[in-house]
Amino acid sequence: MSIFKKIFGRIIPQDTSDDCGVGPFKLPHNHPFTRACQLHDYEFVESHRSGKRLSEVDWDLFYRWVLIAAAEPEPLKRCRLAEDICQYWPIARRFGGWFWDGD
Repeated sequence: MSIFKKIFGRIIPQDTSDDCGVGPFKLPHNHPFTRACQLHDYEFVESHRSGKRLSEVDWDLFYRWVLIAAAEPEPLKRCRLAEDICQYWPIARRFGGWFWDGD
């Protein structure tokens, strides 16, 4: 377990949900990206067995988010999803490594 994860766990209660994000950086449960985040969390945990690196797991998350946004038929909603990618992707990429237990 990463040292940051230990410290963070003492400051913010453990998040047992499989929604997108953690603590104050959390999307609503009904957000279109939720399923992609659930897959990301699964891959994150299974990294030891699968051999995937953090960069690969994060790339898959980004790719899934883009596919979800591109599939949205309403242009305004599609733009809002793109905005969510721009807002949350850097957070996931920069801080996810502090929680990463894989290789």
